[in-house]
Amino acid sequence: MYAIDQYDTYHINFSGGADSLALALIMKYGYKIPTEKMVLVHMRVDGDPEKKQLFDWPQTDEYLRYASQKLGIPLVVIWGEKSLEERIRDRKMFPDKSCRFCTSYTKRDVYAKWVRQFDNCKILMLTGERSEESSDRAKEPFFEYHPAHATVRKKREVHWFRPIKDMLKSQVKQLAANHDIELHPCYQWVSRCSCRFCIFNTASEMERVAQLYPEDWEYLKRMELHLGHTMKSKRGKPLSLSEFVNESQLTIANFI
Repeated sequence: MYAIDQYDTYHINFSGGADSLALALIMKYGYKIPTEKMVLVHMRVDGDPEKKQLFDWPQTDEYLRYASQKLGIPLVVIWGEKSLEERIRDRKMFPDKSCRFCTSYTKRDVYAKWVRQFDNCKILMLTGERSEESSDRAKEPFFEYHPAHATVRKKREVHWFRPIKDMLKSQVKQLAANHDIELHPCYQWVSRCSCRFCIFNTASEMERVAQLYPEDWEYLKRMELHLGHTMKSKRGKPLSLSEFVNESQLTIANFI
């Protein structure tokens, strides 16, 4: 292990959300890491931009450029061979809390493959998990070896750091405000900057997103029928998206 300021490069896993923004601000202004040593690394859930975009927010690409410019930190956007939709269709099921392959396949695995191109270097990879979010995240360590750590032949040292683990949601958002950086526009409609149609969206959040993107909403409902599997469940029983948001109660509104 090294002192935090002794790495060759710093990879900030950057979703565009408030937590990942806090990571960059903490490293730049707290640990005073030179911006030329840092990289914002964004993993596209929908994969190749030429493919159908179903889960990524359409505002994210523009926001990433904005945040990179405001922070003065370069941006790298990467993705895997298959999109999240393709992974879902391959497995004939949606992710759930016990099997979050949305994160493992389209984010963690994509980064792990990308970082293995680097040899003879010391890398600190940073992610924005916070203990306040869940009991599972509270158990995660502040510091550990990353799976891409390989010192025998590659001389590639990769450590995993979670510097905002003890921060509260209010502190994260205040940090952005203190540096005059706007948050991702998705916070107008949902509480977390994850997928548009995230498995953890509440019914009211899913309703707002459905009204914003009605064509994608209908496409997602057809996916449920085709797969024979629902994104949601209640007391262990399948619950369709229509039932989850109770579409009979939907009202026409403009959230944009």
